[in-house]
Amino acid sequence: MEFGALEPVSWEEWEWIKGEVERIHTVNRQRGFAEWCGLDFDFTCPSTGTYPFQWFWDSCFHAIALSHIDITKAEAELFSLLKNQHPDGFISHVTFWQRNFYEEMVSTYDIAFRTPYLSDEMQPPLLAEAVKAVALRGRGTDFLREILPSVELFYDWIDRTRNPYGDGLFRVIQPDETGLDHSPKWDEIMGIENKEKESWIKGWHSICDPYELVSRDIEKMIAINRFVVADVMSNTIYIENLSQLSGLFLEIGDQERSLKFLSRAQMARKSLDELCWDEQDGLYYDINGGENIKIRVNTFSSLMPLLFEDLSHDKSARILSHLLNPEEYWATFPVPSVAMNHPAFSPDTVVGNLVWRGPTWLSSNWYLARGLIRQGRPDLALNIAKRSIEMVRKSGVREYYNPFKGRGHGAFDFSWSTILIDLMWEVM
Repeated sequence: MEFGALEPVSWEEWEWIKGEVERIHTVNRQRGFAEWCGLDFDFTCPSTGTYPFQWFWDSCFHAIALSHIDITKAEAELFSLLKNQHPDGFISHVTFWQRNFYEEMVSTYDIAFRTPYLSDEMQPPLLAEAVKAVALRGRGTDFLREILPSVELFYDWIDRTRNPYGDGLFRVIQPDETGLDHSPKWDEIMGIENKEKESWIKGWHSICDPYELVSRDIEKMIAINRFVVADVMSNTIYIENLSQLSGLFLEIGDQERSLKFLSRAQMARKSLDELCWDEQDGLYYDINGGENIKIRVNTFSSLMPLLFEDLSHDKSARILSHLLNPEEYWATFPVPSVAMNHPAFSPDTVVGNLVWRGPTWLSSNWYLARGLIRQGRPDLALNIAKRSIEMVRKSGVREYYNPFKGRGHGAFDFSWSTILIDLMWEVM
């Protein structure tokens, strides 16, 4: 299947998206002083109406997008994210900088807290990618020398606390740590009974309430062995970022640290193939628990290893056959977050605003398009980029989109969707 006849991204499209990125990062910018920690903050929230706080992987997407338009804001985004890094290196997935103004909203969140202002959860670790983008378009090695000590602490924390079986893959201990909160991948483990949000909340508590009995001690939570998942998407991002971090340390002349992170990337990469690849289905699947039980649910996560340049020709071809299958992923507006022939697939928001159960997200399109370029399919990457632009033209910069009609759903002016500017840069 070839798409070489597509028109490339035009200068007019670039200027239009650039204007949208500038507007949204102005509207959603949060600046001030937090008395609870005695620190200034300066970041873009995902959405002023629904997500006014600072989320980890959102901020990484924001920094990459901002690197194209305002390097000062891009740096501020990352430094604000790191200001409340815990002494052990952990970075909370949410920092509630201005919580006192939104207590009613916070009461509706199902989140584990380490403190009233910092969550006790992680998110997919794409920090190194964000740092690389900001350094590349900004102050280069001066910025790297300033920020890399904190970045190293974070990735060391992952290796130290979330690699319990020594295979190099990191484990999440609850579904929202993947950022794919309501994905049907978790339905069986969580005992989801229906599409009502109450069922998901009940399932979330079934996983997380026992953790309170062990004071959320990480070793004891893992020992419970209920939800100890090596998520393919998150680990693909992890491996990519370990490799990027290795390169960043090499840029500042630190060969020892460069080799440390390269070695970790190589071990995790090998384990992903050995433990997560399913030869029968031709997909990568998440694994759960010390027994490494495969979670055989076909979601976009199974396609994510397209990002690896060293992916074998056979694995690449088999994953591409799923991506290009119009019954699975090749929708009018690709790429849906769940295979369209899966029983749980829902193209729109389901009851209770459950997410990642079918709609297309620009963040996953960004990753998959980059993977397609690395697999020698820039034609497919351009197709995804052009369809993504069309969705934004139809509905604005939204949280996610219907893969059949391109109709936007979820939050309006959703900041992480501005990652589209980098996707366009990749295919230009």
